[in-house]
Amino acid sequence: MRSLFLTTTGLFAAGLLAAPAQAEEPIKLSVGGKLRQYFFVADQDNAPGQKLNSTGMLTDGEVYFEGKTVLDNGLEVRAVIELETEARNDRNADEVYIDFVSGFGKLRVGEKEGISATLVEDPAPQAFLTTDEEMLGDAIRPRTGITVKDAFTFKRFANDVLGVTYETPAILPGVKFGVSYHPTVADTEGVFDKATTASNAIDITGRYEAKFTGGKFRIATGYFHSDSRTGGNDGNEAWSTTVGVTYAGWDVAGSYAVSNPANSRDERSWTAGVMYSIGPYKISAHHMGALREPTPNAVLKEKIDRTTIQGAYRIGPGINLGLVGFYTDQRDATGVNWDGIGMLGGAKLAF
Repeated sequence: MRSLFLTTTGLFAAGLLAAPAQAEEPIKLSVGGKLRQYFFVADQDNAPGQKLNSTGMLTDGEVYFEGKTVLDNGLEVRAVIELETEARNDRNADEVYIDFVSGFGKLRVGEKEGISATLVEDPAPQAFLTTDEEMLGDAIRPRTGITVKDAFTFKRFANDVLGVTYETPAILPGVKFGVSYHPTVADTEGVFDKATTASNAIDITGRYEAKFTGGKFRIATGYFHSDSRTGGNDGNEAWSTTVGVTYAGWDVAGSYAVSNPANSRDERSWTAGVMYSIGPYKISAHHMGALREPTPNAVLKEKIDRTTIQGAYRIGPGINLGLVGFYTDQRDATGVNWDGIGMLGGAKLAF
C-alpha cells in the first residue's frame, strides 16, 4: 500500500515538473480565524465525594494565515498556518501545510488530519455544534474510555501530524478518492523509535456525490491502519461509512464506525441526525451511541448514548448564535449508569 501511494504521489510530482511555470503574481497573504465562546448548565450524576460544577464556560480560538498564488500554467499553490490562541493548548501551531492543486488532483504536505476528515465532512448534520468542534464532551464528565470527539473519522488516530495526502480529481461524475500517509501518529518529526510510537499510518477514503433536482445524495467510506508500537499485534485499524441526503432545506445523514485499536479495546459507534434550514435559521435533532470493550473480549461493554436538540441563528456573515439541549447516558465498565442533562449556548465567529 505504501508503495502504491508513493508511486501515485510520484506521478503527481512528475506532472507538476512536466510544465514548469512562474507565478503570475507573488504569493498573497490573508489573515482569518475563529472564536467560539460557550456557556453551559448541566446536572449530572456525581461519584462519592464529587461536587461537579453545574455551570461552566468553554472557549476555542485560532488565527489563520494563508498564502496563495496561481502559476501561469494553472497550478495553485496554497500555504496555511493555524495558530492556537489559548495558553492551555500544548502547542502554538495547530495545522501547518502546503497544497499543490492542478488538473492531476491535490497534493498536501505538512501537519494536517488525513483525507477521511476532508471527504466525510460532518457524519451527521447539527445546527450549531459540529463534529470538528465537539464541546459537549467537556460539559459532561466522561465515565468510559469511549471516543466521543472525532469518533467517525480517523482523526482519532492521526490528528494534525506530519504527513502527505493525495486527493484525486473527479474520476467519474461525483467520484473522488484520496489517500494519506503519516510516518508516525505522534506529534513529532525526524527520527523516532517505532518501539515506542505507532507508525506508518495509511488513510484511504472515497466519496460519491450525486445531484438531483432540489438536492443531492452523498456516501463516503474509508479505511485506516497504522503499525503497532509494540510489534506484538496488528496496530490500530478502523472503518467508517457515512451516508446523507440533502433536499429542499432538509439534511439527513448518519455514520457508522468500527475501531479496532492496538490495545484490542474495540469500539462500535453510530450517529444519525436531521436538520432543517430556512434563511438564517437552523434546527436539528441528533443522536450518537457507542459500545466499547473495557478489556479485550469483555462481555460487559461500556456504553454511551447522547441526544441533542439544537437551534442556530446567523445574525451576520460569520456570526452565529446557538442553543443546545442535551441528554447523555453512560454505562461504565462495572455496569453503573451515569446520567447527565443540560443546555449549552454560545456564539461562533469566523473572520
